[in-house]
This record gives sequence, structure tokens and C-alpha cells, in this order.
Amino acid sequence: MKDDLQYFTVKVANGSGCLFQPLNSEYSYVLTAKHVISDVEEIEIIRQYIKEDGSREDEIIEILESPYLHGDPDKDAAIIKVKKIDGLEGLLRVNLNTTEKENWYLCGHPDSRENNGFSFRKNKLIIVNPVEFYIEAEIEKNVTHSEVIGQSGGGVIKNESSCFLLAGIQKMMAVDDDDETLSRIHFAPLSFFDEIIDDNSDKLSKLYPPYFASLEIILNDIFPLPGLQLTTQKEELLKNQLKRIAKDLSMSFSPQAVLELYTDSILAYGTNKSYISHKQLWIAFLELISINQLQVKDGSLEFDDLLEIRKKHTLVFLDCDDWVKKLDLIVKSDLSSLEKGGAVVVSSTRDTKPTTVELEADYIQDICTVLPEEMTISSAVAKSAEDIKIVHIYKFQKHIIDNYKSFKNVTSGNVKQIMIDETRNVI
Repeated sequence: MKDDLQYFTVKVANGSGCLFQPLNSEYSYVLTAKHVISDVEEIEIIRQYIKEDGSREDEIIEILESPYLHGDPDKDAAIIKVKKIDGLEGLLRVNLNTTEKENWYLCGHPDSRENNGFSFRKNKLIIVNPVEFYIEAEIEKNVTHSEVIGQSGGGVIKNESSCFLLAGIQKMMAVDDDDETLSRIHFAPLSFFDEIIDDNSDKLSKLYPPYFASLEIILNDIFPLPGLQLTTQKEELLKNQLKRIAKDLSMSFSPQAVLELYTDSILAYGTNKSYISHKQLWIAFLELISINQLQVKDGSLEFDDLLEIRKKHTLVFLDCDDWVKKLDLIVKSDLSSLEKGGAVVVSSTRDTKPTTVELEADYIQDICTVLPEEMTISSAVAKSAEDIKIVHIYKFQKHIIDNYKSFKNVTSGNVKQIMIDETRNVI
């Protein structure tokens, strides 16, 4: 079985590097260690991977500019701008904390594998502790320095169920083999690369996905309406109407501005904060404000309307494959803005088309084990199970799919009004 981590990993000069998609759709990055490319006149970058048919691909990556090196001699980090590479948005940045120690991998192309033809290698890591500027990690199976030569500059990556997380870039083994054999490495945190970007802000983009610049980039991902039993023409009319609404809104609502207002309260209780960049979260956000726009009689929603929207619809995002089983985490989330009669609108990484799209009050009372004092909720909501709704964002699409006969007569002239009439107060 192919290893998806190979697609983010490249050979760089005498070492390795990690591909990453920044806040720009025009180019991609290779993050690496500065010492890997120092004094190398002709840098070559190759992405080597095994294709679906089992054959090996050696893809030469086009370099756009001279590398950007960290100015501090004690910080071994470099960024290389390369031609845009598709499929990198699933690798998200993570700022490590003490709870995220296990199941990381050092990815790279060590010299020891060079004669095998296919040189990609990953070593399972446990994060140990910070060391001066760097972070120390221990490779689970003992390795010698000679085994990992060439992996310098490779990414420290975790494979999650719906995305990948990048913690940093390897510098070197912690000590030489002659000193001790603890199989430990040091790697640079992503803050080193943030500093390079800050020093070159006119030429480099931040380490966030392109849709952080404009939600218009994900228009084709919203409201897929799977299994809708209408003619292709009428299905496209519905989808295009929803996309038209969303496109207008995307100009006023950017993730960066939203996060300045919400911080990480949009994440469900206990959710890894790295998921604030998850594509599925921003798909749900764009869908939710589009749903709210349908109910506005005059004018377009503006950013300042977010506070009012949140009183009626509070979006909560979590990582799961069965949102109903995560009820306790949902109700322990920050619901302080929600008013009586409002709805907690849930979106999830993998459970994107659930069968159950709303929880009944009796059901919530039966299975919820969270005490009132553990909840962050408005004092106006006296009985949480009765005073608020808990629905999945997919309820809107499911309503259209289940009631497709109500949309059989849509035309380009009436599609918006029919959409408004037939989806009023669905969420």
C-alpha cells in the first residue's frame, strides 16, 4: 500500500525537504534545513513516489527563486519557492504542546536508501522536550547517525484521519554515535519559518492554506447535494445559485478576520487547535453564512453581522466520524453567544453526510452526561436541551435532497425565490 507521506517529502540537494502550500495559490514551498543547501550552487529538488500502478515516479520540482535563509546562524531553516503543486492543502501546521507527543514521523530520503532506487523513508518518533531553539524527538527503533544522513531538512509529520499535521523540519541527530545512542533528533519548529516570512513579507506568504486569503477558492466544494434526484440542468441551477450567494459573501468574510473575532472558539471542546485551518471547517462556515443570507430580505450580509448570526447559529467544528457520539464535547464547547431558540450547528471532519441531522431534546437529555456547571452557555438559556437545537450543517442539503419534488419547477428566473421559500428555517 502506498504511503501518503511520500507526496509531501522531497530530495533537496544533499538532504531532504517538505512540501507545503502557503497562503498563495500561485506557488508552493519547500521547507528545509539551511545547512542542506548552503554552498550548493545548483540546487535540485525531486519528489520521488510510488504511483498507483506500482511504478516509481521521479518528479523534478521547478524552483522559482533563490532560497530564503533564516538570518540567525543558530536557526537552521530555509524556504524555497517552487512552482505550484496541487494536493498539498491537506498538510496543516501545528504548534506543538505537551499532549501531542506520539505517532509522529520523520520523513526524508536518507543516503542509506539511495542504492535501492526508491529512497523515501519514515521513522516513527516520540516528541521528548524542547532543547534551546529546537525540539528533541526520539526515534522509536534505534538508528545510527549514518542511517539517517540525508534526512536532514525532512518534515516531522503526523498522519491524522482527515488531514496531516506538520510540526517542524529536522535539523540533525541530537548527538554523534560516539557520544550516545539514544536515537534522538533535533527539529526546527515552524516559528523559524514564520520568522523568515516576516523578514520577507513582500515576497513570501504565511504558512496557512490559500482559502485563508479568500473563501472563493473553495466555492466548488460547498453544497455538493449528493444523490439529488433532479435533471442535471435543474441540479446545476440549484448549485449555481448557492455558489453565487457564497461568492458574493466570500468578499466580506475571510478566515483571518473571522478568527480575529472568534479565536478558536469555533472548535469543539478538546479539538486539536491545528484543525482551525481544516478545509472542512471553512466549507461549513461558508455554507452557514450562505444559508443565513437566504433568509435576509434586503441587502447582503456583512462581516459585522457575524455577531448576530452567532446568536442564532453557533458553528462548532470537531474531528470525528460520528458526530452524535460526540454530544458531550459539543455541549461543553463555547456556546456563550447562542440565544434561546438558536441552534448549535455542527460540522465534522469525516462525518459530512450523516443520516441523523438533528438531535431531539429528549435524546439530548438521555445521553448527555455534562453537568450545567461544565457548560459555557448564555444565562438566557435556562434549559439547554429544550431552549436550543443541535443540528448538523448537512441538514440543509438533506432537506433539499429529501424534498427534491419541491424543486422540480426551478428555472433561472425563479430558482432563488424557490430556494428561499423551500428552505426557510431549515436550520
